[in-house]
Amino acid sequence: TPQDLTFFDPCMGSGHILVYAFDVLIQIYKKSGISERDAAQSILHNNLYGLDIDDRAAQLAYFAVMMKARQYDRRIFSRGIQPHVYAIVESNGLDNATIDYFTNNDPKLRKDFGTLVDELRDAKEYGSILNITPVDFDDLYARVEAVRKDISLYRENVLNAVLPLILAADVMTQKYDVVVTNPPYMGNKGFSTKLLDYISKWYYESKIDLFAVFIQKCSYMANN
Repeated sequence: TPQDLTFFDPCMGSGHILVYAFDVLIQIYKKSGISERDAAQSILHNNLYGLDIDDRAAQLAYFAVMMKARQYDRRIFSRGIQPHVYAIVESNGLDNATIDYFTNNDPKLRKDFGTLVDELRDAKEYGSILNITPVDFDDLYARVEAVRKDISLYRENVLNAVLPLILAADVMTQKYDVVVTNPPYMGNKGFSTKLLDYISKWYYESKIDLFAVFIQKCSYMANN
């Protein structure tokens, strides 16, 4: 069904590919007899996913996708639907007190969240080529919802720093029916030692050019 079709842009920039995909998906929904208004809501909820290392680019992409949705549903902003469009978040700034509060003395929660914290360290250095270990994201989201109802001083830390990290990691662990992007064209110029080491470890076939690395990564993230 149209609701099952997933589309991902791992280097979304300001979201122009996602906006184009939105129009294509609207046509697919319409051919299935679904109204444009219902289709717009479903596309935000089910179909489109995007990531970028640049916070401002992610904000522009969010705005572009929401304005495109509003073209088909004028009340979309009042429906509380958030698109799966995120900036990649680093774990570097998370303090131990916030981590302890979030994991709540739960060994499984601590193990799963600890895995994400370790793998998303310096995440903006690597971007979407990061290989994130799948964990129990449902459990992590359930803990976030419990925190929403809490009055702890760490509540805002979780909602503003922990949740964005979980959301971005969740997107990076999934596979998608369609993966489309305009990858960076920069050869290997300006690579940091960390980035070169990571590429050499995980993308040895493509280490000459970051463009080739992303093509390889896209093939990993696409459903076969």
